[in-house]
Amino acid sequence: MTDLDDERLANLVRAAHRDTHLAVPLARIIGARPRPRPVAVLALAMGVLVGVVLLGAAFLLLAAPRSSEEPAVPPPSASAQGKPPRPTSSATTAQGRCTDYAAGELAQAGLTELPPLRFEVEPVPGRLRLLMYADDRGSTACWLGAEQHAVQVGVSDLTTAMRPSHPPGRLSNASSAFGSEPAAAYTFGRVPAGAARVEVHFPGGVVREAELDGEWYLLTGAGQQSYDFSEITKIVAVMPDGPRELPIQHG
Repeated sequence: MTDLDDERLANLVRAAHRDTHLAVPLARIIGARPRPRPVAVLALAMGVLVGVVLLGAAFLLLAAPRSSEEPAVPPPSASAQGKPPRPTSSATTAQGRCTDYAAGELAQAGLTELPPLRFEVEPVPGRLRLLMYADDRGSTACWLGAEQHAVQVGVSDLTTAMRPSHPPGRLSNASSAFGSEPAAAYTFGRVPAGAARVEVHFPGGVVREAELDGEWYLLTGAGQQSYDFSEITKIVAVMPDGPRELPIQHG
């Protein structure tokens, strides 16, 4: 009975196989079914996990409320201590502008006003004007350019006497320069009363005569010539009783 049942079962399977018109044996189809590999399954699980984590992080970032606080803006840097703000002027005259521009520099030097005006010249015509103020205590140079200005109180930076005074009856000197746009320089000082002429001596025997007004003299130079003022060798005042010389030293 058992053999008959087994035989009948085999016939039924073969019939079912024929009825479905399979082109390959049923056993081969069953054996060829792909089976998941452990490594592939692990990689797939890790990929899913990473995707879930990324999606969760993105959700948290998008869902978090935005802060209403703006990033702190650093305050503007304060100006250097001890330096007054750059002065301005609405004056229409050269002397008025110098008075306004010099206020801060005079205050730093312990002065309240400009000394008397001694010279007003144009070292570079139409581009640069120089006003020289002086008294017994010292001198102030006010440079007025087309777009910039400079005020020098008690300065003689082309000689070793950085803050010279100008007492009466003596030969004195102060020399300085404006800069390079345009380049200009001056040498200025006082002579004893009665001087007939003031000579400015340069290296190589070059002598130039300064402008003389009473007890005060001034010589200016522009361009390449202004660079020679840092090499002045001496000032000579021609007096009725003979010349008086002031050697000029440079640092």
